[in-house]
Amino acid sequence: GTTRKGRTREERTRDMGSEEAPPNLQALVLCSSVSGLVLRSGQVDFCSWEAAGKPRTVLNLRFEADAERWKQCRYLHARKENDTEMYNTGSPETRAWLQTVFRTLQDHFDAEGEKAFPLLIHCFSGRDRTGIVCAMLQLILGASEHAVFASFNLDPESKEDDKRRAMFKTALDGLRPTRADWKKLDCDPDANPFGQPPLQHYLRKAVNVRGLQAVFAKLQTVPNTQ
Repeated sequence: GTTRKGRTREERTRDMGSEEAPPNLQALVLCSSVSGLVLRSGQVDFCSWEAAGKPRTVLNLRFEADAERWKQCRYLHARKENDTEMYNTGSPETRAWLQTVFRTLQDHFDAEGEKAFPLLIHCFSGRDRTGIVCAMLQLILGASEHAVFASFNLDPESKEDDKRRAMFKTALDGLRPTRADWKKLDCDPDANPFGQPPLQHYLRKAVNVRGLQAVFAKLQTVPNTQ
């Protein structure tokens, strides 16, 4: 409905910010010594900065730009259409997008250091594009494939989530080097399928995987203070 000031409730919520958290907001589990540094969620257009976890950086993966209402943080944008092609991580287009995402993050971390955190990564629903990027970040920081799947919060009774689980499996498979590339990397694919060499091979020279790992190795839990 329309308020007495002639604006809809939706418009007032956009201006003021709802105290409800954005959809699917959760802290990403990275390692035991670092908590609350990376958040993931759906769109943030209608919530307050406080309700979104007080991020210092917002990485938007939607094609559309954010409203950029929060003055307390820096906005980054690595746009991607919401289509099933994002799960085909072996395609040149998706690979180039992921390289852009992590190059954008690395440049920002290099410039801002600890002040870049907490980091909020979001798309529209907080599941697909966000899920792929967060999965890759977890793998870069040493998470197991099992831990990555656990973070997706997929419902074992949901047919829709069954399809999504299969697509995520396809996405993870696409990050692995080919058999010929494994020989060049001189490492055991069974012992370390998502270690530094294969992920560096996937991201090529666009991103320094060891550099990203070093950023998080220096961090402790950062207080959410304004």
